[in-house]
Amino acid sequence: MPKKAYEAALFDMDGVVTDTERTVTAFWQDLATNHGFVISDEDLDEHVFGRHADHTLRILFPGIPHTGHVTVYERLRINDQTLRYTEIPGAVRLIGELRAAGIPIALVTGAQDWKAVAVLEQLGLTDSFDVQIRADDIPVGKPDPACYRLAAGRLGVDIERCVIFEDAFSGVTSAVTAGGTCVGIGPRRRESRLTAIGALTVIPDFRQSRYERENDRLHLDQDTVLPFTRVGATTR
Repeated sequence: MPKKAYEAALFDMDGVVTDTERTVTAFWQDLATNHGFVISDEDLDEHVFGRHADHTLRILFPGIPHTGHVTVYERLRINDQTLRYTEIPGAVRLIGELRAAGIPIALVTGAQDWKAVAVLEQLGLTDSFDVQIRADDIPVGKPDPACYRLAAGRLGVDIERCVIFEDAFSGVTSAVTAGGTCVGIGPRRRESRLTAIGALTVIPDFRQSRYERENDRLHLDQDTVLPFTRVGATTR
């Protein structure tokens, strides 16, 4: 168990709070098919999941001129606003437990406002986060660490006292570079890469995770428990 006590929890959205891997993959693969190619699993991991759309377009779709990006963004907006979102198992419950315990929590996502609004409304989390950082709040997306440093600053918590939940390679890099302790969320096939990048541990979802309010302990699974302190927690 880590010796230091944590004070806040920061959550990425796609792949951490809501399960969007299949729908994100489908959108970009459909666009790729229209341009005569298929995106590899490696490119999905490196250049799609956890990345701003402008990065994906620049790296994987260099044939689309910058003037054509507006059309893609509009298709993406319509797609994101019309999807039905489901939670990563256990995420909504755990966020509720942290909130009830008075632990400051933030959502830190590279998604645009329209997607964040749709996800949070559908999952009943609209008012669950003390701070929300979205795409328009930061000039550079993940793996740049600015988004997590901004979230910690707005919570009034030292980034080194933050537990950060991330699923994407770029997101884990962002979290670790910022100075936070990162917990990876993902399947076993990504575990070695996520830990190599710097994740403390990797769990498939939050079904085994719980916040023990009596002793201020965050149980990630049967083997990993993180101590918390409510010193400096926000008043609800």
